[in-house]
Amino acid sequence: MKKSILKSYLIFIFTPIFLVISHSLYAQDLIRGDYWKQQVIDDVLEPWTKFARDKEFGSFHTLLDKDWKVGVKQEKYPGMIARHLFSYAVGYHLTGDDNYLELAQETFDYLIKNGWDHQYGGWFHELDRSGNPVSMDKDMFMHAYAITGLAMYYIVTRNEEVKNYLDKSIDIMENQAWDPENGGGYFRRLDRDFRIQNPDKVFSPQLAPVSGYLLYLYAATREGKYLQKSEQLLEITLARMKDRKSGWIMEGFDRNWNSLEQMNEMMNTGHNVEVAWMLMRLYAITGKENYKEEALRLNEQLIRYAFDKETGIWFHKLRVDHPEQHSEDSPWWVQAYGNMFQLYLYALSGEEESLSNFKRGATFWNNNFIDKQKGGTYLSVDKQGNFINSSKGVVTKTSYHAVENGFLNMLYLDYWVNEQPVTLFYHINSVTTEKLFPLLLEDLNYDIKKVRIDGRGWKKIDQDSGAIGLPKRSKYKMEVVLQKKQPH
Repeated sequence: MKKSILKSYLIFIFTPIFLVISHSLYAQDLIRGDYWKQQVIDDVLEPWTKFARDKEFGSFHTLLDKDWKVGVKQEKYPGMIARHLFSYAVGYHLTGDDNYLELAQETFDYLIKNGWDHQYGGWFHELDRSGNPVSMDKDMFMHAYAITGLAMYYIVTRNEEVKNYLDKSIDIMENQAWDPENGGGYFRRLDRDFRIQNPDKVFSPQLAPVSGYLLYLYAATREGKYLQKSEQLLEITLARMKDRKSGWIMEGFDRNWNSLEQMNEMMNTGHNVEVAWMLMRLYAITGKENYKEEALRLNEQLIRYAFDKETGIWFHKLRVDHPEQHSEDSPWWVQAYGNMFQLYLYALSGEEESLSNFKRGATFWNNNFIDKQKGGTYLSVDKQGNFINSSKGVVTKTSYHAVENGFLNMLYLDYWVNEQPVTLFYHINSVTTEKLFPLLLEDLNYDIKKVRIDGRGWKKIDQDSGAIGLPKRSKYKMEVVLQKKQPH
């Protein structure tokens, strides 16, 4: 009896201590880059690979419920399939695991065979399950994300064929979908032969190029055209898409940039975070203070109205005229963007509030979006963590956002915050004379600690520019170790 009482007493005393220690260890996990790298592999890529591939017709199923059961609708979307191409390219970039590279190549081959319009060029909007075109229109939201997948796969492989389709896809964006008049901007949708089908200028085609591929390509190549386009798109965003009264970035406009009121009653938190994040990334590259000022102004409003500090949720939408009125949900991508942006702000500024916001938001993400048993992320939840939509895959949901979230969190933490070595992998498939810039962050001044090609040390490194000179041959593996440059 006495032993039982003593045991209960000890449990009563030590359980709170255990919980405090556990919470402390978990908080430490959140600021370890390796934690997020493992989330990419274990909780995202592995379950998508195991459950979501269409083993009969190729590529990936579109609709998947919380248990990875395939939905009735079987159509496929090249722009979304390309998001998986991004994911598997990142998987290889982080691990050097050939399995991810093979899956990336398999995905690329499927896209070129089925998704690319070999008569007119560009990406079909929709395919049936067996890969036949259902809609041959060119949707610029989908087109931009097709480029996103190509860009990351090219960065990791420098594959000449990938570069060919990457360049042709960007050329269509700039010469077919771009409005050279009426203040610029991308049209919403084109017919198969590039006649304008819908001339509206909605948010995603304007900003997805910046976050999806332009800044990654600039970091990887240092070609000024990618930075110039990024700046042009953000300048248009601030000049044309910002509501003068509220300061929020709005969703929809006609060809002449007149507001489409039915689209602009609600502010989209994820899109406003995306603009603020891209502005800070441009500030980090250019040093232009107006980018920083606009980003911090948006962040102040977002923290005030869209972020719940008690739970860590980022609410999806707010009423523009009454921002205190918000939706009760957060979709997975909005939560991911909010968290990444707060970590980015902390990495650049050292502001403890931003780190605290990241930890709260990341805890909410881990507790409520990540399925620890079956893998993947749920589509949307409320602030209590209850499902609003528990799907793992829908027309606009793939592995992409969760992979990018873990990938960038890892880089931000290990490279900037923890200032420890970061190891990245490449598999160069084509002979190229280009220099390779290995860090996909807005930092042009880093230490290349080590380069190994096919397991052997490589010395052709320009530390001043951050470039690696590549061998004049193809088909080799490269391992690069980077670290933030320390002041002397």
